[in-house]
Amino acid sequence: MASNTEIKLSSNWTNLGLYLGTIVVFIMIPILAKVTQDQDFHMGMIVAAAVFIALIGFIVYQFMYICDARVIGDKLVLKKKFRAAKHYPFDKIGYPKSFHLKRSKYTIVEMQNEDKSQEKYLIMNNRSLLSFESKDAEQTLIDLRNMAMRSK
Repeated sequence: MASNTEIKLSSNWTNLGLYLGTIVVFIMIPILAKVTQDQDFHMGMIVAAAVFIALIGFIVYQFMYICDARVIGDKLVLKKKFRAAKHYPFDKIGYPKSFHLKRSKYTIVEMQNEDKSQEKYLIMNNRSLLSFESKDAEQTLIDLRNMAMRSK
């Protein structure tokens, strides 16, 4: 790969999706409080509370691990929210795993730091009709990892 080549692996919509999801959660709090206040207790309230708590957990998880991911030259550059970017050679890429939520694909990858510790990153790809993106971070990471292993 040329040293000045840059390929963005994460979605251009990562930040927007994260912050809109956070706003939706904050808007839902008073709405859920009002709805539950005006009704007698029933099982649906427990289900709604569990779903709401899971949503909050997912938003917190995203804030902890979601990152901007780019391949710059012969390094993978990952930058989490509110943290400095880290640069990794391709042979330090762990085996990525992914899951889908609607039209978004979330790729989880663990990277090996210089001190041999592992650090987890979450890369989002959006395939909605209006996103105009066809990125696949998982496959790109696998290809980069395999390329580094073959060259050893």
